[in-house]
Amino acid sequence: MVNQQDIARELGLSQTAVSLALRNHPSIPAATVRTVRSAARRLGYRPNPLVSALMAQRRKRPAASLHAKIAFLTPFPVRGRWPSNYAAGCFAGAKAAATERGYLCESFWLGDPAVDQRRLSQILWTQNVQGLILAPMPVNSPPMTLNWERFASVSLDYSLANPKHHRVVDDHAFAMERVLEEVARRGYRRPGLVLRESQDVRTHHSRLGVFLVRRRLYPAWSDIPPLILPEDRWNADLFTAWLEREKPDVILTEEDELHEAVQHLKLRVPQDVGIAFFYKEHSKRSLSGLVIDSRLVGGMATTVLMRMIETNERGTPRVPTTTLVESFTWHQGRTLRPL
Repeated sequence: MVNQQDIARELGLSQTAVSLALRNHPSIPAATVRTVRSAARRLGYRPNPLVSALMAQRRKRPAASLHAKIAFLTPFPVRGRWPSNYAAGCFAGAKAAATERGYLCESFWLGDPAVDQRRLSQILWTQNVQGLILAPMPVNSPPMTLNWERFASVSLDYSLANPKHHRVVDDHAFAMERVLEEVARRGYRRPGLVLRESQDVRTHHSRLGVFLVRRRLYPAWSDIPPLILPEDRWNADLFTAWLEREKPDVILTEEDELHEAVQHLKLRVPQDVGIAFFYKEHSKRSLSGLVIDSRLVGGMATTVLMRMIETNERGTPRVPTTTLVESFTWHQGRTLRPL
């Protein structure tokens, strides 16, 4: 088998230079990387997976000793204030996973008007930040202009359209299937979906898509149009008009205000209408639905990111990948009919 030493002799380089070039290390000029990779293809070089795994393990130790950092980038309106338990949980999970492997994990605020993204890139680099976790961004955010080539990076949702990164997200589609199964088991026939347009974009239409498809698989179910709230806020008037027009017997939602709105209309829950939450961030034990463990999502994102750091996978990927995390459990509650 052709090895790295063979390539080094062919090109008159050291074995170390060949190894770094094959890993696209930034210390090796781009022209040398192209020459080495071309020679590797011509000579039929194939990396030994056992040796690669061993070297990856050995490279983990310097990362810990140098206290390499992972930056959790937050776009939230106020510095240091987490607008949702989901984001806070992702950060907690990311920090725990990083600490276990010897990395530091800190949050960095993107909203400082005195620091543009070029300056922020320099700040992160000088603080030995090697990887970036991008918290959920506002929908339709402008393209980010960080110096991506310096960092490994993953995103926690689909909101950042440009540039695209590898993503680690909770499995919205599989979660919606679980909610629909619970609804079907309880004999509901007129399920309705209430969803914000911004959340539909943020989840890449996965919840809406599963709802529309699965509804077709239950012939006894009525065809109720989903209510897509056009703004990133609750709208009681639109909901009331939709509820009175469509008369669903169960509503799937993540809107905290919906339960109170139904009660305000003098409807009994679950006798007159059931409510199933496909994302239950609040702590009320009476509400039926899925409880999402965002710490698992943050931990998995960090695990993926550390692998990228240790294999020197920097910059925006040519082919982005998405890792789905089944991070939910069903909570019985009292807003659905009992089985």
